[in-house]
Amino acid sequence: MANKKFPFLLIADAFLCTVFTCIVSGLLYFFILNLSILDPFEKAFEDFEFTDIYYAEGFYKKEAAADIIVINVEQADRYMLAQALQKISAYQPKAVGLDLLFKERKTAFEDEALQAALQKVPNLVKAVYFDQDTLITSAPYFQTPTEQQGFINFNLDGSSSVVRDFNGVLEYQEREISSLAGALAVAAGYISTATLKTNYTTPVPIRYTGGAEAFLTLSVDELLSRERLDVLTDAVVLLGYAGTPTGNPFDIEDKHFTPLNAAFTGRATPDTFGVFIHATILQNLKSGKTFTALPKMFTLTLAFLIVFGNILLGMYIHKKSNFIFDISVKVLQLLVPIVLLYLVLHLLSWQIYLNVLPVIFLVILGLECIDFYIYLQEFIRKKYRWKSYLLD
Repeated sequence: MANKKFPFLLIADAFLCTVFTCIVSGLLYFFILNLSILDPFEKAFEDFEFTDIYYAEGFYKKEAAADIIVINVEQADRYMLAQALQKISAYQPKAVGLDLLFKERKTAFEDEALQAALQKVPNLVKAVYFDQDTLITSAPYFQTPTEQQGFINFNLDGSSSVVRDFNGVLEYQEREISSLAGALAVAAGYISTATLKTNYTTPVPIRYTGGAEAFLTLSVDELLSRERLDVLTDAVVLLGYAGTPTGNPFDIEDKHFTPLNAAFTGRATPDTFGVFIHATILQNLKSGKTFTALPKMFTLTLAFLIVFGNILLGMYIHKKSNFIFDISVKVLQLLVPIVLLYLVLHLLSWQIYLNVLPVIFLVILGLECIDFYIYLQEFIRKKYRWKSYLLD
């Protein structure tokens, strides 16, 4: 009879210890969020995911986008921008995106030239951005009747300095505003408005394909000096800042942290200009090859089951030998994260995104909680009748 009870008691103990682990992890998370002295730890967890290794170590597949052209505006004045837009328009691109804002008037000559050039750009998408609850746009003088608008904000929830996700559409004052890349994808005919509003209203992980190296990039000077630029025909042209000169590693204006950063821990220098992030999102939308993020509930359920399995094994070993248990716990705490990381890298290659950090954290914590669970059982047993696989 005892042998039949032991498996049930083992399963019950493992389940209760798993619940105990979740409660402890919840308390730790609460204290990390609410104690200012622990802010550095909170920031470290926010700015790192194990999936960053997928990019930083070059496991991802690099892809070039021949029909997405980036024009680096560098320090070009408005007259040069007007000339650039005129030349681009002559080649009839599918769409033109401006990762630029013209908030106020400057000199009459330059402004008139720019305003006239903007009027002739086909499928023009101009940048706007959210400043808290305010939508910032270019001055009315530079607006055109047919232009579309796209917001350029990254990390809208402010939870991380690393750009990992994008929103295709946001609600603002009872109307929907597309992202710059989303509006460009619709304007170019890559996707429909319905698809954008149906599939990209919540954050979607960005599938990086090489950063700046994935796109043909020309400076305004190069654009204006070349006689022929047939590559612009039927392409999407995106104008924005990409360093002075192009790709300058020491220029951090409009530069952001992404998973492509080689220093995936302790990041110090931003790695990717915003215009290339917009171009990457556009490439994702065009190809349809975005990551499918597994739901949080699925991740938490998976974490619970894996922790339960490890605790079940740990308790079984603990009953047999405390010495072997002490060794096996350390082995499991090393082996399980390696296996999970290997799984995550394979899922990413299949375009499936799993946030594995909570799973690994709970596994490590759960195995450590077995001893504390035993102490708790011993305390309860002094006052109440309590059956336990570990104590009986």
